[in-house]
Amino acid sequence: MTPGRRIGRRIVAPRPPRREERPHGGGLLVSSASPASEGSRPDAPTPDRRPILREALLIGLLALTLNLVGNGRISLWDRDEPRYAGATREMRASGDWIHPTFNDEPRYHKPILIYWLMLAGTALGGDNPFGARLVSAVMGTATVLLAWGWARRVLGAKVGRLTGLVLATMPLMMAESKLCTTDATLAFFFVGCQVALWELWTRPSRRAAAAFWVLLGLAVLTKSPAAPVLLAASVGVSWLCGGPSPFVYLRRLHWRWGLPLFLAIIVPWNIAILIRSGGEYFNVAVGYHIVQRATQGLEEHGGFPGYYVVLGMATLLPWSALIPAALASAWARRRETAAAGFLIGWAIGPLFLLEGVRTKLIHYYLPAVPALAVLIAWLLVRAADASFGLGSHRLFRFAGRMLAISGAVATVGLATAAVAILPPPMRAPAWTLAAIIAVGTVYGLREAAAGRLRNAIRGALGCTVAMELVLAGWCLPAAEPYRSSTVVGRRLAALEAATGVPPALCTFRPPGAVYTLGHPAPLLRSRREIFDLADRSGSILMPLTPLELQMLQDDPAFQVDVRETVEGLSIEKGRNEILHLSVVRPGPGSIPAVAAPEPGAVVR
Repeated sequence: MTPGRRIGRRIVAPRPPRREERPHGGGLLVSSASPASEGSRPDAPTPDRRPILREALLIGLLALTLNLVGNGRISLWDRDEPRYAGATREMRASGDWIHPTFNDEPRYHKPILIYWLMLAGTALGGDNPFGARLVSAVMGTATVLLAWGWARRVLGAKVGRLTGLVLATMPLMMAESKLCTTDATLAFFFVGCQVALWELWTRPSRRAAAAFWVLLGLAVLTKSPAAPVLLAASVGVSWLCGGPSPFVYLRRLHWRWGLPLFLAIIVPWNIAILIRSGGEYFNVAVGYHIVQRATQGLEEHGGFPGYYVVLGMATLLPWSALIPAALASAWARRRETAAAGFLIGWAIGPLFLLEGVRTKLIHYYLPAVPALAVLIAWLLVRAADASFGLGSHRLFRFAGRMLAISGAVATVGLATAAVAILPPPMRAPAWTLAAIIAVGTVYGLREAAAGRLRNAIRGALGCTVAMELVLAGWCLPAAEPYRSSTVVGRRLAALEAATGVPPALCTFRPPGAVYTLGHPAPLLRSRREIFDLADRSGSILMPLTPLELQMLQDDPAFQVDVRETVEGLSIEKGRNEILHLSVVRPGPGSIPAVAAPEPGAVVR
């Protein structure tokens, strides 16, 4: 017997999930645990699943195309991408699957699973940016399909279809699915945990409990405690907003065997790395990347109050204009369907938590983005069925104004950049992007104002897809000749092959240069280290800034031979750079480096 809630002396059974009802004229959607349950009755005809599979295939192909386009033509973005890809390369070269390194130094930033997955990705796609990003592209696509499947089954076919399309075209979702980092992978595991929790709320299920524990273990093995903490925030806020009770989850999670299953996934590698690193992994992973990130703004990644609201609205356009209306609509329905509270908690629970963390990066919010896509799709289906006009509600009017302003700003900004800032190869794609945004904005606002919301939705989807294809397939590849870290890495590799002189890095040391070079390079932090390595090797090949070049040329202890000069743009830093690729040798009158004597030794 399912336990109930005690009210006074009466026992009230938990509210069963409602089936979906949609009155004529687009009335309120009320969620269901399984709208397709009628088909399971013995006298019901077997539903044709081919349209569902076709829909899933088309949405999956759209997401995968957006996630893959341009990946092989755009070099890795500093700083994180080259570190993950370089650590994967060194893991394959060394055969050590326990202890990750980058540039021959221990890399304790994240747990091991992402490197194992990227080993598979590079085995399939090659040891290159395309192969390194393959895992994120697949995981991002799988996240879209998970959200599509949940929304379709719980809120109806129309909402599910639009959820998949909206999530696949959200710029933040697409961008993170194109980067070889942990975030797209974590988002997939997190969404899987949320789906499993919903299933456990609707009914007891050993399969859903097992899926939850497995996915939670994989999430922890991907990014430590991020998923459990975000889940706790999501579940708590969801309950406060009328969503499923966490006590139902707790009763149905089968802790007796579920927790051991979770521990069996995360404990073996943690014990192995504890032994291999002598405990240093936990000093870095826990002490630095968890405790200090929560209490300090590390690596210039602090943020202002409301950071995630502002950046989220910017990186989820055009769909983010509808987030306030979507949240308000779900809030109004929270007493009618647990799905509303479930989605509100999923969307804003992580937001509240992350705003309290001192280190702020917008991709930390990625696991909550699928909930926003469902809420937006739910709102749009209801509004389209009811033939709402854009001016029918103040939040719709807000959305219209926001789209008009952001479209105008983006169009003018891109046109200005094409005329005055960007190099010639990037001007045509910039003009194309400006035209797409301008046409899409005008068409969408006109159709929405006339009450033809379905046309406006189609226009927004088409505009967003076209914009993302042009950006990833044309505009960013056109910037490659100007990205200094990539150019320097390639030229160092070519000069090393031609001269046999080993490279080393001084103050110019972006991870992208190390990855593009193809092997580890010593990092030199002082004049003494430069001299010692040049003395031992006879000569070293270094990228020098103009100041470093002048200092070494003025120093009689060195001979400097400039082989090439590279002028490029550090997109990550937003400034131009000049690097002189130079061969550095000890000067003719310099004294060779002598090892320091042992303590207590007699030197005559």
